Amino acid sequence: MFAVRGGGRATIVLALVLLPSSLALATSNKDTPPLAEVVVTATRTQTQADESTTSVTVIQAEQSQQQDDRLVSESLFGSPGMDITQFGSLGESSFASIRGSAPDQVLVLLDGVEVNSPNVGQFDFADLTPDNIDRIEVVRGGGGTLHGSGAIGGVVNILSRRGEGSFRFNVSGEAGSAATHRENLELVGAGGPFSLSGSATLLESDGFRSLNDDYRNLSTAWRADLDVLPNATVRAFARYSSARLGLGNFNVADGVLDPDARRRSDFLLLKGEWEHALTPVLNYRAAVSYVRDNERYHDDAPDADDPTQVEPRVTARLPSEIVGTEGQVNYSVGSLSLTTVGVDLKERSTHIFKDFRRQEIDAEGEVEESREVEDFRANRTNVAVYGQEQVQFFDGALRGVGGVRYDRYDQFGGQVTWTGSAGYLVRASDTRFRVGYSEGFRAPTFDELFDLQGNSGLRSEESWEINAGLTQDFFDGRLRIEPTYFYRSVRNLIEEVVDQLPGPIAPFESGGMPGGTPLAYNLDARFQGVEIISKVHPWSWLSLTGNYTYLNAVTPTGVLLNRPRHRGSIAATVVRSAVFAAGDELSGSLSAHVVGHHDSADPRDAFEPENLGSYARTDITVSYGLLGRWSNWTVTASVRNLFNRDYSESIGFPAPPANFLIGFRYRG
Repeated sequence: MFAVRGGGRATIVLALVLLPSSLALATSNKDTPPLAEVVVTATRTQTQADESTTSVTVIQAEQSQQQDDRLVSESLFGSPGMDITQFGSLGESSFASIRGSAPDQVLVLLDGVEVNSPNVGQFDFADLTPDNIDRIEVVRGGGGTLHGSGAIGGVVNILSRRGEGSFRFNVSGEAGSAATHRENLELVGAGGPFSLSGSATLLESDGFRSLNDDYRNLSTAWRADLDVLPNATVRAFARYSSARLGLGNFNVADGVLDPDARRRSDFLLLKGEWEHALTPVLNYRAAVSYVRDNERYHDDAPDADDPTQVEPRVTARLPSEIVGTEGQVNYSVGSLSLTTVGVDLKERSTHIFKDFRRQEIDAEGEVEESREVEDFRANRTNVAVYGQEQVQFFDGALRGVGGVRYDRYDQFGGQVTWTGSAGYLVRASDTRFRVGYSEGFRAPTFDELFDLQGNSGLRSEESWEINAGLTQDFFDGRLRIEPTYFYRSVRNLIEEVVDQLPGPIAPFESGGMPGGTPLAYNLDARFQGVEIISKVHPWSWLSLTGNYTYLNAVTPTGVLLNRPRHRGSIAATVVRSAVFAAGDELSGSLSAHVVGHHDSADPRDAFEPENLGSYARTDITVSYGLLGRWSNWTVTASVRNLFNRDYSESIGFPAPPANFLIGFRYRG
């Protein structure tokens, strides 16, 4: 496995970040730079990403397609300031962390709808495919003022595309290692005031482990828009996925593969939205949403009295629901200011059932049985109001954003969060400075409060964060360097091993913490670090990006899991026409990711923290658009873990070896 030691790791990764810059200095020309990107997550209103006063990254659908991403977690992997921890094969749990946050401190939205689990707090990206996605917006830094509980580390918002052009079908398919295959069908188009976009995907794999590592995922996502008036639109969103997975790692603490542990998951999201511009300066939006996530786990074990028979050892059902409604009004005064006020209502509910049985044979040969059953229902109502003011002066050179939010929880009372940020553009040098302050909070989840070893006395997490940075452009925007410093203080951080392990493995396999200590407890923590981002477009057909993040986390215990001090990525994307003949197109993507050593829960030692060595991974994707009567067809090929590195992102959960896919795309 590729590994570097000590300070050399930071030097190498930093060199990777700065490499695109040096290439740009040697190759810059007068090709047109990319168009400006528009984001909505940072302010809940449309804002150019370049003008945002907070740290924002936009991942376009084209980028995910060029990388041949099978899941959204693959699109996020290597994003600045973000760590994605995947627990083994395709379909295994994948959690996100931003700037050292816990996975349950990253708020995940689908078309603006919260999808974090009310049970455990985090969102598992294991089954989220890039169906019908237009772009992914990642806001780094606290977003509690606009988005509420759980946005301490940042916000990930996955947005659907609007149908356009004539109605058409698109088809793609690919197959490769471990009997992995993916088929996708899309319908996209618009006619008059109506537009529609949607897709369905079947993704299957046998996995790379020798036993019980198969995965099957059927997903579909749709969006419909109807312009009922010239300035009024009604929208509908729907997403559904049904996944089945073999949990070969369920007995990870015993060091053996489990032959029959299984996970089943069904996810449903529905949203209706109405947006109306009453006047050129006044518009409003109202929406209702419903999310249901139903996970089930099952594992059998031989009967101690009759080894030829099996009986249930673990049975778990974890259905949860989030019902939400929201309204927002925006009022602008020319180009001077934009005032936003809104109300947000959510009802979260769950039914958690876990049945764990154990059979052991004592010294006299007698069978001893023990059983733990957890069965409870819980619900929580949250009402929030928020306000935000955006102002700009000196023809947009100086921008400021301030906001406040009040949340009322029926179990934890009221919570007020503030935010303020500003940006200033020095046009003479094309330098934009940013500085910001934000607050966040997170209420304890149902699992943290009511689990068999939960803690009903937990207090809500509260945080404040400052960040300061700049964006420096050269050569008319073809080269960009973006350094940022951040500091976050979290009071009452709820740290638990379960946050860093997939599914029910930790509570079932470890039996909780020694001596009956609650799995969840409060502590204080501080996080600070530096992000450096480099983006280069030396020619219109070539894009080079690099990023490096240094993180220092401090707690009374000195141990936080899955927070590498050093991490970085570098990527090159090529899109070139008329390579072999007029009308063809060749595209390719090459990326390398380096993650420094960090502490991880060791299942071989009662999930105690152990050091996990650094690792690196290289991926490559190539596609070629055919000519003549085949001009609608594109041939694709991709290889992940190109150099077959042997590594794990979490101890006991080995990552897949080198694997490939070869396929086609047809665009109608």
